[in-house]
Amino acid sequence: MLKLIDISKSFGGLKVLDKISLEVKKERLGIIGPNGAGKTTLFNIISGFVKPDSGDIFFMGKSIVGKKPRDLANLGIVRTFQITKVFENMTVEENLKVITDDLSILKDFDLESRRKELAKNLSQGEMRRLSLALALARNPRLLLLDEPFSGLSKKEVEKILGIIKELGGNGTAVAIVEHRMGDLFNAVERVIVLNEGKLIFDGSPEDVLESRSVMEAYFGKRYVKG
Repeated sequence: MLKLIDISKSFGGLKVLDKISLEVKKERLGIIGPNGAGKTTLFNIISGFVKPDSGDIFFMGKSIVGKKPRDLANLGIVRTFQITKVFENMTVEENLKVITDDLSILKDFDLESRRKELAKNLSQGEMRRLSLALALARNPRLLLLDEPFSGLSKKEVEKILGIIKELGGNGTAVAIVEHRMGDLFNAVERVIVLNEGKLIFDGSPEDVLESRSVMEAYFGKRYVKG
């Protein structure tokens, strides 16, 4: 579905991504790495908010480098943000009507009883569910989720986990950047790890914590035995 070939990006002489090559199929993919690893920059490039210095990206077989976020959303690449972006002074219903007249999705996200409530009055969990509902209302082929579990309770995370797993079962590709690894590993089928702009691991959630290179990236060589 998505193919990245030698994607590189620097800011002010600092190389944030260094020849990243990656394929994403119809799957649930987790993206992790220490702070500054390049995760958000990778999302920004895929979704058109930042242009790479070099390399190419293909979505459904066609190059998309240089396309605007709105154009990519129309093609089926939709992302959410770590800081939830909704229209806070509009009701839940009005937020959704910006995208679609079909309000049935509110029931799927347990927001139907809150449809007349201003978005700014929602709890953090409700606001994240609304953000996800707005993203799904665009019928994405590839959904990019940035920190979807941030600040949520265990119960709220379980609700969003169920939605994500259902999406994967329906054929939507989902890529997730998340620091809460336990919750992330419950959500995904495959994990990639970035460190200092390089791809250092690509495999299963079960194997990632057995990787020496991953442990060294998080804890440093001096703290990794063997």
